[in-house]
Amino acid sequence: MTSPLVDQHRQDLGYLIGLAQADLFGIWTFPDDRDATALALMDVLPDLVDTYGQSATALGADWYEETRDNAGVPGRFPAVPATLPDKGRTDALAWWGTQFTVKFDPVAAQEKVMGGLQRIIANADRQTVMESAVKDPKAKGWKRVGSGKCEFCRMLIGRGAVYTEATAQFKSHDHCGCSAVPVWS
Repeated sequence: MTSPLVDQHRQDLGYLIGLAQADLFGIWTFPDDRDATALALMDVLPDLVDTYGQSATALGADWYEETRDNAGVPGRFPAVPATLPDKGRTDALAWWGTQFTVKFDPVAAQEKVMGGLQRIIANADRQTVMESAVKDPKAKGWKRVGSGKCEFCRMLIGRGAVYTEATAQFKSHDHCGCSAVPVWS
């Protein structure tokens, strides 16, 4: 069970991701050719990730600070915005999303790329919260919350672990709706 503040944040992030996917869907008029589609995606994905990734880091930072304040944690700590992935990551997504079948399937490619875009943007938010919770001296760390709609997420949420190291990674999948939430001392 999550708090209304967590639920609202997940809703806000979902809305932001929806805007990014709508932008990509709106310009998805790529040719019915695997390599041409991959090259076109390599042109547009970096801008989408930059725009919506920065928005996701800002959303995560604002939410972290609001959560901290609502928890009554004394003092101030400016959230640490995540570093966005470079063009190599978006190029890999474009290539992977278009090359995974023997015969090019534009509908399947779109689903793969939309899922990868969602993950990149969600990770910008997650990593902002995670890095902040690890570096904030008043935080105990971070934990994973979500609906647990898939077995993988249900298993990780069920552990109830609180992660305290910067090396702890947030394992996710395309279309994963889980979030990182700070835990206070």
